[in-house]
Amino acid sequence: MNINKAKGYLISMMLIVTNLIFYPAYSAEKITFYISILSRSITVEELENFSKRGVKSQFLKRVLKNQNEREIREILRKEYKAPIKLTSRLLYSKIGGVILKRVSKIIYPYRIPEESISIVALKAATIEAIAKGDETINIISFIKAYPSKVIAIDVSELLKVINKVESTNELVRFFSNAPLDKLKKDSN
Repeated sequence: MNINKAKGYLISMMLIVTNLIFYPAYSAEKITFYISILSRSITVEELENFSKRGVKSQFLKRVLKNQNEREIREILRKEYKAPIKLTSRLLYSKIGGVILKRVSKIIYPYRIPEESISIVALKAATIEAIAKGDETINIISFIKAYPSKVIAIDVSELLKVINKVESTNELVRFFSNAPLDKLKKDSN
């Protein structure tokens, strides 16, 4: 590891520690979903009650009409093992930067869709959730660690990413079925 990278890690960690000590820590209390000019909100408490006990707020009753509630609750509670050192390296790597840049268009502090601020918030939430979760993270712990009272989620950007993932999945499936090999065999 070169000296400049080491300095960057050290400065980042010092800034995070300084902020945790001297400034009041905020955590998300509400999530606001945006689609163009329309928005709907849910409190983190309502989402957590749903994930733990299955209690649905009015918002969730409208949104989850025909959805598999048990599956969604499992997704919200599912724990992912994430060693803090490895995760930190990933967040500060080039590939981590690319991922964070894309995610920052989807999830950002309310009314501040600025990429640089969103990326720092994503990193902070990830590291804090992992630290509090004994090197595990789930969606709820990430949301609760997010350093803004309100999290904005751009549903249009989220749908774009989901569509890209689905089309990439189809492309991988297509090539894994090896259509060229089948054509070669049929021609022999």
